[in-house]
Amino acid sequence: MSPPPQKQLPELLALLAHDLRNPLSALLTNINFVRSTLKDAASEVDEALSDSALSCSILGFFIGNLDVLGRSLADSPPPRRPTGARQAASEAALRLGPQASLMGVELEILSGPHAPRVLVDPNFFGRALDNLIGNSLQYSPHKGKVKIECSARKDRGVLTISDDGPTVPVELRDLVLQAEGQNTAKQRYEARYGRGLGLYCAAEAARICGAQVTIGERSGHATLEISAQLVP
Repeated sequence: MSPPPQKQLPELLALLAHDLRNPLSALLTNINFVRSTLKDAASEVDEALSDSALSCSILGFFIGNLDVLGRSLADSPPPRRPTGARQAASEAALRLGPQASLMGVELEILSGPHAPRVLVDPNFFGRALDNLIGNSLQYSPHKGKVKIECSARKDRGVLTISDDGPTVPVELRDLVLQAEGQNTAKQRYEARYGRGLGLYCAAEAARICGAQVTIGERSGHATLEISAQLVP
């Protein structure tokens, strides 16, 4: 049997991701139910349930990134519309809050005067944000803090995620955002290989939605940024 034409792969991968979400959601619901009924359980039992819930969250990343990889094969990008950058950050923090709590990392959105609106597809913009924040959570030390800052620079709105994890060396910053760089990157801790091809899928989701991801550092902290054109 011949493989499906490439033009069908985005729809097939999206369907696969949809089918995977249902049992994963049921599994996570059952884990949380058991946790709620075992408030006085032994610490080993609570730790096992917490690890299971965290594993479900990570699997959710993989499923979401199937959508990204599928959409990257599509012929045309999704439509873009004005999207509040701060609102997108708040929604991402809400989605990843439980994971941050399970990992013992504080997630904070810094307040400021800027509330730019950017022209993107909001779904894939959110997926890019989830991958960037997820990478910061993965590489943050226990009891560390991941900060999300919203700003405007010239004609672009910027969300900057910073953490106390390793800073990516300058010579690797472009490489880790590329498909061909993933096998090389995962061999080095400071390249911050992310679960579910996190940094690569963040860059792909950003490209799809009309944004761009860059990696850097500021005042000794690692930074992951996503920027997009400001709404005129």
